[in-house]
Amino acid sequence: MTYINVTIDDVQIYSVSIPLKSRIKMAGVSLDTADNVIIKIVGDNSLVGWGEASSAPTMTGEFVEGMVAASKFLGTRIVGCNISRLQDIKDLLDTPLYSNEGAISAMEMAMLDLFSKSNNIPLIELFGGSKRQSARALYMIAGGTIEEEISRAKAKQKEGFNAFKIKVGSNTAQFDITRCDSIRKALGKSAFISADANEGFELQEACEFADKAKEAGIDFFEQPVPADDVSLIKEVASVSSVPLGADEGVHSLSDISELVSISAIKGCSLKTIKLGGMMAVMEAARHAHSLGLNINLAGKVAETSISGSAVSTLSCLVPNINWDVSITNQYLDIDPVTKSLDIEKGNVCFLEGAGLGTEIDLEKLAPYVKSYFKCQKS
Repeated sequence: MTYINVTIDDVQIYSVSIPLKSRIKMAGVSLDTADNVIIKIVGDNSLVGWGEASSAPTMTGEFVEGMVAASKFLGTRIVGCNISRLQDIKDLLDTPLYSNEGAISAMEMAMLDLFSKSNNIPLIELFGGSKRQSARALYMIAGGTIEEEISRAKAKQKEGFNAFKIKVGSNTAQFDITRCDSIRKALGKSAFISADANEGFELQEACEFADKAKEAGIDFFEQPVPADDVSLIKEVASVSSVPLGADEGVHSLSDISELVSISAIKGCSLKTIKLGGMMAVMEAARHAHSLGLNINLAGKVAETSISGSAVSTLSCLVPNINWDVSITNQYLDIDPVTKSLDIEKGNVCFLEGAGLGTEIDLEKLAPYVKSYFKCQKS
């Protein structure tokens, strides 16, 4: 297929800090704000592409300040360049810029949005069309007393959610088992419930939790131990009563292959900020699926509907989403876009229109902007 060429006139970089509806507690970190980088790319046709990535120092090593610096480097490199095919985007972002996958993914997202808008087609169609008509969204349970967590979970279940992820690893294994068991009993047998330790458990605690997880009603257990030593998750897998998944441990296809080769995991969580963009996620998903793995697609906590739409688009394109989709704009106090990505009856509502289907509303965003930089042709 022949596409319309678009030239990049300028790249604008916003660092933002958007408040969350309530504090989110995960192993090793508590979050009150989403500290993200938002990219705006303007084409010579006056159309605009948007991209976004969340800082994730405990997952990718990227702080906002570093992401801004990397985005300036990339923006200066691509201004004035032409995009006439998907390969052009890959080539322009193929730089000696290591360990900056979040910044790269935000830039790629904006370039894809601009390119698909310039050709007046949704991103889903740009990549060959949808494999499914619906995607089950999961709701994260992460903070408060057990009673408060149960109350929120039951309220979400009434809205139609039937997939939940409980953040564990900040307490003892036994305390978290009690939490999970209580939430399972409150939600009933039909709910799909996972537990995510975000590397928070030491080996002994992880093994204790994994051994009791099935009894507590957990369907799978994500990233129980630190990812830098794969022998640890292999040992947890040897005693686990439920399948294990990897998240912080998956930054490349080789990571996936290694974890499967030692029989450590049955699934993985794929994020654009870990892998370097939407196209890299699709490649990783095909690879994971070929190895028989279940896939969870996820945005980092928390991102606007710009990244949310990218995740929902990916949920239509990857081979399986057996472990559901994490859409994180639902945790923001404000979603500063022209059209928010919604979840209805527990399923992601796909945005219609060319590109990602939504735009940043700069008036809504303005109170949360911490810095701004513009790269343009000299």
